[in-house]
Amino acid sequence: MKHLEIVNEIKSDRGHGALWLALRSIDAFIALIEKSWSSKNFLSSLRDLCESLVMCRPSMSSIRNAALMCFKIAEGAYVKGREVKEVIERLLRLKEYMSESKGKAAEKAAEELSWAKNFLTHSLSSTVLEFFRRLDPGKTVVVTESRPLLEGLITAKELASMGHKVKLITDASAYQSSKLFNVEVFVFGADTILSDGHVINKSGTAQISIAVKSLGVLNVVLCESFKVNDQLTPNRVHLEVKEPSEITSEEMKDVEVFNLYFDLTPPSLIDEVIMESGVFKPPFKLSPFSVELL
Repeated sequence: MKHLEIVNEIKSDRGHGALWLALRSIDAFIALIEKSWSSKNFLSSLRDLCESLVMCRPSMSSIRNAALMCFKIAEGAYVKGREVKEVIERLLRLKEYMSESKGKAAEKAAEELSWAKNFLTHSLSSTVLEFFRRLDPGKTVVVTESRPLLEGLITAKELASMGHKVKLITDASAYQSSKLFNVEVFVFGADTILSDGHVINKSGTAQISIAVKSLGVLNVVLCESFKVNDQLTPNRVHLEVKEPSEITSEEMKDVEVFNLYFDLTPPSLIDEVIMESGVFKPPFKLSPFSVELL
């Protein structure tokens, strides 16, 4: 069934960011609704889909939040006897809001950070790339290669095509390179952000934040409000561990290859969180997007 194929696609994906995966989550609900709205088992299938999406990528609250919002919309409409067309239109409005929120967050970040000449970024964030598109070309952007999958190479190519001066570096040289290139702002995305400002992002984010903070660099998180998880506390965060083969295909006796895919950056390291809903500074008390606003 198409909606289950989309769940498997999301679960195995390594090439897209949190926003794209959240939008695909909405597509899964639309596929289920189009096929099974009149089925007597619809609510059970709806609940199963929501649970499958919530569990498939636990470090990405964008998927969780999108799934819970879709479930709330669809369940409420089904119980009230709404037409399937009306439900799908509302889910498409949710999808449109999420898509537009990236540009709105990027615009606020450009207004806030246009003064800086030298930036550092880590991993691949479509929202961060959108931010750099809104800046005048010619900024110096230091980009980590972002192991193990090297998505930083994609980031570097995209930034170069915008006319920025890109310095591609190893993850391990972030501290020294930031000194060398006079980095002023470390800007990075988030797969999940807790209401108190803890950030789940690609592994390496936390240690880079610690390193550059000591240099006086501003640590700025750029994300959308649907990535806020106000139900999660730091001691309950589950950081995903991925396949050892992403690090090496070599089998080594008595060596465990541990591919920790995400890390948790504490709010004490964060200077600003910029979302479509505003620019936030510590102490943080962040709120997620509410489906009632649609």
